[in-house]
Amino acid sequence: MQKENIFFIGCLIVVMACSWIACDQETARQNETKTIDTTTKAQTVASLCGKCGEVKGSDKCCKVEGREKCSKCGLLKGAPGCCKITGDAALCTKCGEIKGSDKCCKEQGREKCSKCGLLKGSPGCCKIQ
Repeated sequence: MQKENIFFIGCLIVVMACSWIACDQETARQNETKTIDTTTKAQTVASLCGKCGEVKGSDKCCKVEGREKCSKCGLLKGAPGCCKITGDAALCTKCGEIKGSDKCCKEQGREKCSKCGLLKGSPGCCKIQ
């Protein structure tokens, strides 16, 4: 009887150790997935400057020399955000539209630009990489 109890306890310890290892491996996979998701999200957005309407950090951002301001919105004419944003915003690098807007990633009835691959007429079309 005592040998059976020792055997049972030994089996229980082995099962618990295996489940602990499996749980630890699952946690590691989840953390790995979160890291990948965060990286992917960071690559799908281009920030627009709320002061000029251009892509933040680009060579055109806040460079007003020789450019005209839009009389309707006050941003630089021809900038991706001209008449489309009222402050800092983000462009979706998958479609070129303002991230989270009604038009974002809605391709039905729209054409993709042959030059940049974004949706034609989107604020980011041929303006973001």
